[in-house]
Amino acid sequence: MKKILLVLGFVLLVSIFLTGCATSPFPKTTEPGVIVQVVGSGHPLENVPVGVRVVNNTTDPILDVTVKLVSINGNEDLKPFELWKSTRVVLLKDISKTSVIDAGKDATFTFYITSYTEIEAKPYPIKFEVTYKDANGKVITIDKEAILNITPTSGFYKFMRLIIEWINKVTKNYGLAIIVLTILIKLATHPLTRYQFKSTAKLQEIQPELKKIQEKYKDNPQKQQQEIVKLYKEKGVNMYGGCLPVLIQWPLLIVLYGALMNYAPFNNVRFLWLSNLNIPDKFYILPALVFLSMFLQSKTSQMPGTEMDANTRMFMYFLPIIFAVWAVSWPPSVLLYWITFSLTATFEQYLIIRSLENFKRMALEEPKEVIKKDKKEK
Repeated sequence: MKKILLVLGFVLLVSIFLTGCATSPFPKTTEPGVIVQVVGSGHPLENVPVGVRVVNNTTDPILDVTVKLVSINGNEDLKPFELWKSTRVVLLKDISKTSVIDAGKDATFTFYITSYTEIEAKPYPIKFEVTYKDANGKVITIDKEAILNITPTSGFYKFMRLIIEWINKVTKNYGLAIIVLTILIKLATHPLTRYQFKSTAKLQEIQPELKKIQEKYKDNPQKQQQEIVKLYKEKGVNMYGGCLPVLIQWPLLIVLYGALMNYAPFNNVRFLWLSNLNIPDKFYILPALVFLSMFLQSKTSQMPGTEMDANTRMFMYFLPIIFAVWAVSWPPSVLLYWITFSLTATFEQYLIIRSLENFKRMALEEPKEVIKKDKKEK
């Protein structure tokens, strides 16, 4: 059950990471002519991608397509926003290998709009100018007005970002602030993790008795379940003890991920070899560390004396590889949190398992000492 929940947790997190990747945000259009569509929404203090799709629903190709951001909220200086990681004028040849959009095809131009202050959450009018040449070489201009939807930031994200800002006042660096916050969260959830491992250890101890019950009542599932529940009660084992802590910790991790993603103050922050906490690591060092940290975490989570089945072994290698590949396109802010969490969990698991082993050894040695003492007294 625990392994299933862990896998489901990974799948849930991946689905959040990849939201919006599987389907296009633009509505399908069959309207004739050259159609311009604009989609953009986000929150204050975030980098907001605004997509401009140019659809060629004519029978001829169009050439030299150019998209220009004219104004936001009627302001040509774009205030209260500014551009990040893009220019006001984007040429088709800058985003593709050609300057032509063939008949029935389309091209998407992306502008990154950001705000470094807590701007008002509301719809902002945004205007673009699209120019292209038709098959006869005539220059045609299309003015497109749309709405940039800025909605309120989730209260959970705002709370996490507030904590990051507090820590940053001490560390003087957002990279360090992310690492410190991740460690603090892991320390706060340590009792849950310890409870999880203790439950797993207890379950491991009663495995021989469980197998006897399963074998004895293999033809009577109802009686088998009753005896298993009875055994759990006698031994003080919570059958969900290894699962509940996982379910409690995952929402915290998801909220922290959302708080870190696209946070505008990270745009111009240097940390170690990283020139920016919102642009993927061009040296691929962080993705490699994601693989290493996740592998170590999986390796140390194995309780001593238990055999690793084929499925567990597969996940131990498969998941770190998959996440490392995805991490190539993730911002360093998220990867710093992920690596710190995995390494902290690795160290934590090692200490917990070691302490449980010592406790178990002491429990076994104590009766021997009592027997020796009784013999001496006699």
